[in-house]
Amino acid sequence: MSTRSGAASSGPRPTRQRRAAEKQDAMRAAAARLLIDKGPEAVTHRRVAVEAGVPIGSASYYFPGRDGLFQAAVEAAESLRVATARAYAERLTRRSRSARKTASHLVEALYAPHLEPDVVATRLAPMLEATRSRGTAPTMRASWPQLLDVFRTVLDKSGYSGVADEDVVLLRLTVDSGLLYATTAGAEDVLAYAVDQVARLLTRVVPRDEP
Repeated sequence: MSTRSGAASSGPRPTRQRRAAEKQDAMRAAAARLLIDKGPEAVTHRRVAVEAGVPIGSASYYFPGRDGLFQAAVEAAESLRVATARAYAERLTRRSRSARKTASHLVEALYAPHLEPDVVATRLAPMLEATRSRGTAPTMRASWPQLLDVFRTVLDKSGYSGVADEDVVLLRLTVDSGLLYATTAGAEDVLAYAVDQVARLLTRVVPRDEP
């Protein structure tokens, strides 16, 4: 009898574990969406629970502290960014593009899944902060080479194959520095400014493939 009782009691456990895992996955995805769309201030236990469609107490139960919740948000957001950036680059057709059009694709890919005019406040500033935080810095370091690979794909498909590694890094840095400078200088269109800076660098430094 004890064996039957034990077998019976163990039956529902995988279902409970699966439901718990599904709740956690839903909350991670919700936290990532809030972080990407609204910025760090939106990543609260209440808003994550509402966005995920789970009881309010679930977020606090599975992610007791704000740091743990934010770390989960950064991990999920970076995973989403890398996956959608890679998909964006792979969808591009292979053809010769102008420096400015190529630069525009690089900026779009880097800030996948979507790029908005307030990218500095909602995306870039939180990402820079995440690189300085002990809990989230490893996640940001892990996404760096993957996003460089995305840049290489965009360049290769736009007529800039065989770009040196240091030039790929320079292009990657120019996107963020262009956005930051444009914001500081009060540029009317920070995205256009960053694209222009990347395009200038492409024209001056990166050789185009021979036709």
